[in-house]
Amino acid sequence: MKPFVKAAGGKTKLVPEIRGRLPNFPGTYHEPFVGGGAVFLTIASLRAGHAHLGQFGRAGSAGEPWAILNDANRELANAYVVVRDQGPKLEARIAELKKSYSKEFFYKTREAEPEDALERAARAIFLNKTCFNGLWRVNAAGKFNVPFGKYKDPKIAEPGVIAHWTEILAGVDIFATDFEPRIDAAKEGDFVYADPPYLPRSKTANFDGYTAGGFDLKSHERLCASLASAHRRGAKFLASQGDSDAIRVLYKEFEIITVSVTHSIAAKKSSRVKVGELLIRNYA
Repeated sequence: MKPFVKAAGGKTKLVPEIRGRLPNFPGTYHEPFVGGGAVFLTIASLRAGHAHLGQFGRAGSAGEPWAILNDANRELANAYVVVRDQGPKLEARIAELKKSYSKEFFYKTREAEPEDALERAARAIFLNKTCFNGLWRVNAAGKFNVPFGKYKDPKIAEPGVIAHWTEILAGVDIFATDFEPRIDAAKEGDFVYADPPYLPRSKTANFDGYTAGGFDLKSHERLCASLASAHRRGAKFLASQGDSDAIRVLYKEFEIITVSVTHSIAAKKSSRVKVGELLIRNYA
């Protein structure tokens, strides 16, 4: 299975590095920057395969989720909720949008502002799969502004993908808030995976436009303090970060592991090269 949306900085290619470094945990899984959800997908798979051992999260019950997902992008968070609660209806609506696929229809859909949750989710997924490079970028007013992607036959909703996500999102709470209250909820026995927007490596590699608020160095300092607090409460955490001196200084009290990954979302194919990334954790 795969994510049902594309995400700039998505972790699909880094999953093998992450999977081998995941901890056992008996509590709740927290992901405050879920994005495309590649790591959540891995956790859900491991949880299903080890359910009898209780190694990857609690069993889950009424009013007690086994996982808590969050994303500051409200349209993405809404899409997760609709996939969880209205998967078949969402697939049908996306299929209808696919029939009208064209440059003109793309811009018409981009300008639309539906209020219905199902329509918002279908619009978000349609734009994500048909815009340039699958980016999600908004302007200062919070308006999506990525241009048309010029795909001949885009794969907007692949067979079985949304149905699988509907299944694994059962018993999962989904939020669209700042990351801090989500991490603050992590307690002893819980596990947090944090994949924030990275500090830009260059002036052209800045994905702060993912939300209208952006994510600057002060946001990274606040994230580090929040994870350190979770550490003191007895929660385990793993964080993905771009490799920079600033990040290494922030997390110097924790284990820092250097890995490399080829980024697949870039303006030019020539810029899709392996770059250093960091995995930071507070457990052995």
